[in-house]
Amino acid sequence: YDPEGAKAALDGIGLVDKDGDGWRDLPSGKPLTLNVQFATQGMSAKVAELVAQHWANVGVNTTVKEITADEYRSAQSSNQLDVGAWEKSQPLAVVLGNNELFVPPFENYFAHRSGLLWSEYLESNGASGVEPPAWVSESVADINAFQSAVPGSDEANAIGARMVDRMVKNMMFIGTVKAVSPVFHRNVLKNVPEFQTASYDYYWAYPYRGDQWFLDE
Repeated sequence: YDPEGAKAALDGIGLVDKDGDGWRDLPSGKPLTLNVQFATQGMSAKVAELVAQHWANVGVNTTVKEITADEYRSAQSSNQLDVGAWEKSQPLAVVLGNNELFVPPFENYFAHRSGLLWSEYLESNGASGVEPPAWVSESVADINAFQSAVPGSDEANAIGARMVDRMVKNMMFIGTVKAVSPVFHRNVLKNVPEFQTASYDYYWAYPYRGDQWFLDE
């Protein structure tokens, strides 16, 4: 969270207030308004409102609109979203076998994607789409190396740190909060193991064999 840094970044790409109304404009002089469309499956309304307020605080006129998950995915696929707004995370064990977070379009149809034309370029071997910047190719190479390294080794840790640093610096995705996922149960529910993860990728409680839990009144 760095409002002054955000202002400097916006100034640097020419998004400044040209007409003195307090809101930043496009380099052409036309008004800039970001419409944050979100679905509650991917982001809570409170987080969407928080994001909009933070953008407004640095001079970007921002609106918020709730839509269905299907509407969101359709708009994302046709590149009709001003801003992508969806939760984004995967457990390490999933990243070790699935490279999608670090290869365009940086996830799948059901999640938060970006760089669709970069993905098209890579998949077509340059026949169509838009050639991605060098850091994207570096990201692809690093995730392949990360998955080949011994988990938890110095090599893997160094590659992982590099991957995260690159993604943050290039602002492909701007994180807001690290949401907690508390897991609790009544004491009368027995045979419940300690959860090591609570994530969509593992269908929440599925690995912990809920069919083997029982009530002991």
